[in-house]
Amino acid sequence: MIYLDNNSTTQTDKDAATKAFDLMVNNYGNPSSLHHFGMDAYQSLLNARYQVSRIISAKTEDIYFTSGGTESNNIAIRGAAMAEKGHGHHIVTTSIEHSSVLQCCRALEKEGFSVTYINPNPVTHTICASDIINAIREDTILLSVMQVNNETGELLPLEEIIQGVRDKNPSVKIHCDAVQGYGKIPLKTYALDLDFISASGHKIHAPKGIGLLYIKSRRQVIPLKYGGSQECRVNPGTENVPLACSFGIAAEKKILNMQKHFDHVLSLKKHLTERLSGEFGCIHINSPENSSPYVINFSVLGHQSSEVVDYMSMKDIYVSAGSACSKGSPSHVLAAAGYSRSIVSSALRISFSEYNTLHEIDTFADTLHKALK
Repeated sequence: MIYLDNNSTTQTDKDAATKAFDLMVNNYGNPSSLHHFGMDAYQSLLNARYQVSRIISAKTEDIYFTSGGTESNNIAIRGAAMAEKGHGHHIVTTSIEHSSVLQCCRALEKEGFSVTYINPNPVTHTICASDIINAIREDTILLSVMQVNNETGELLPLEEIIQGVRDKNPSVKIHCDAVQGYGKIPLKTYALDLDFISASGHKIHAPKGIGLLYIKSRRQVIPLKYGGSQECRVNPGTENVPLACSFGIAAEKKILNMQKHFDHVLSLKKHLTERLSGEFGCIHINSPENSSPYVINFSVLGHQSSEVVDYMSMKDIYVSAGSACSKGSPSHVLAAAGYSRSIVSSALRISFSEYNTLHEIDTFADTLHKALK
C-alpha cells in the first residue's frame, strides 16, 4: 500500500497509540477526581498540554483541548463573535478556508453578522494580504485566516496580514486555522500576534478525535456549551486523557524532527513536480510556487478526478481529489481561485508524510502513466 492522502489523516504513531492504550486500560482515572488515581490522570493531562503547547511556544494555560480542528474553529469563531458583538458585527475571512470556518461564518450571517469573503487574486490565484487588510472596517470584530490551505498547500502571508490588520484596527480578534501547518510549518505566538490558533492531532500522527485551541485570553470567547469546570469552562466535559496524551507524544516527536521532516517531504515534492512537469503533457500544477512541501495539487486534464482516484485505489495507491470533508464534491478552493471547470474537475491532491519514500513517489508517477494510457 502507498498512502499519499496525509492531509486527510495520518497513520497513528505507535508510541502515541501505546500511550493512549495504557491510559485507557491501566491509568484511566478522571482528572477531576480528588483521589490519587484521579491526580495521576490530571498530571498526565497537564504534561500533554505542555507538550502540545511547545510547538507554537504558547503558555500551557492558554491551551484548551477539543475534539479536533472543527470544534476548535467553531469555538474560536462563534465564541469570539458572541463575545464581541457589542462592538460590531463584521467578520472577515477568505473563500478558501476549511468548511468548518465557512459554514460557521454562514451560520453567523443568518444571525445578523456581516461576513466579507476574500477571494484569491485572479492572476496569481492566491490570497493577497492587501485585500484582507482593505476589507477591515471600524466595526470589524474578527478575522479568521488559515496558515496553510488544505487543498493546494498555499502558505498565506500571515505576518503581513496580521501587521496590516493591527495597524488599521487593533481591536480586531485574529483567528488562525493552523490544522495543516501545526507541527510542520513553524508558527510561534511570540512572532505572530494571534488571538486564537486551531490544531488537530490526527494530522500529525495522533489519533482522530483530539485537537487544541490556543486562546490568548479566555475572556475573548463565550463557550458554545455549558457544564463543569473542565478546560476552564471553555470546552466543558470530562477530558479525553488518552487521546490528549497521545497528541502530546506525537507533538513531542514533531518538535524534535520538524526540520528533518520538512526537508524530506520537500525532496519528495520536488521530485514528483519534476516528473509531472517533464514527462506528462496533460498536467496543470495548481499549487502555488510558495506552498507547503507537504502537499501538491495538480490537474490531469481530460480525465475526471474520480476516475484517476479509483484507478489508483485498485492499485493500492491512495490519493484524493481534494478535502475529505467535501466527499468528492468539486473543490471550492480551486473554483474560488478562478480556475476553469476542466481544471477543477480533474484535480488531484497528493499529500506527504515523513513515512513516504522516493520509491513510492516513482511508483505513483509510473502508475499514473499507465492509467492515462
